[in-house]
Amino acid sequence: MSSIRQLSQVELTRLHSIASRLGDAWGALSTQEALERALCGDAFVKNPALVSSFGADSAVLLHMVSMIKPDAQVIFLDTGFHFPETLVHRNQLVEKLGLKNVRSASVDPIAEKRLDARRRLHLSNPDSCCQLRKVSVLDRHLRMNDAWISGQRRSQSMTRSSIAMVEVDEARGKLKLNPLANWSHSDIAAYKAEHALPEHPLVAKGFPSIGCQPCTSAIKDGEDQRAGRWRSQQKLECGLHNRPNIIASSEYVA
Repeated sequence: MSSIRQLSQVELTRLHSIASRLGDAWGALSTQEALERALCGDAFVKNPALVSSFGADSAVLLHMVSMIKPDAQVIFLDTGFHFPETLVHRNQLVEKLGLKNVRSASVDPIAEKRLDARRRLHLSNPDSCCQLRKVSVLDRHLRMNDAWISGQRRSQSMTRSSIAMVEVDEARGKLKLNPLANWSHSDIAAYKAEHALPEHPLVAKGFPSIGCQPCTSAIKDGEDQRAGRWRSQQKLECGLHNRPNIIASSEYVA
């Protein structure tokens, strides 16, 4: 169970007001300029953390961060079920980009023993598994941060088609920043090529979206990029980004 303090209506209204102002101001900036504001001294974003899966397209945002502030805090949620290729890719990127503050965050061993001692929860209840190994872990590691940065893009899937550059994570009481929100697949590919960024080894094997090994499969031609996640189950997201807990200020009703 999360220990996060729920914000009052007054606090939420203030946070949405800040998100609206930042969204308007940053909308006129380039992605790199907005990210620099977030990492290096915006009046309303004092202690952000980048949350990265080190997945198929993570190298783009990580490269930008390395060029702006290589000691920025980066959180990697180590679920204990990642593909070996993901861990190799993570280590390669950290070294190549010179990232100096990558923190590996993993499940609390006491909670794991109590809730998933046999490590088979993903087979019977993937939502609870994600809650244990990702959502609760992020809750714990973001306690001292006032904002978090993700690599989410509208082009990734229908479930992400309406995300804004600046949102409010109401569940955690923090700003959520999506600098790549309006980037297309071709934008990502062009940036990788321009900066000679290494590809995740599984991309060439048909994995455009990469999560935990037991719950990720390759996709077929014409399928949504995230079709290989939790295939054949009524599940589209791990829970880190779930709406309505995370909403754009334009959708907020006090």
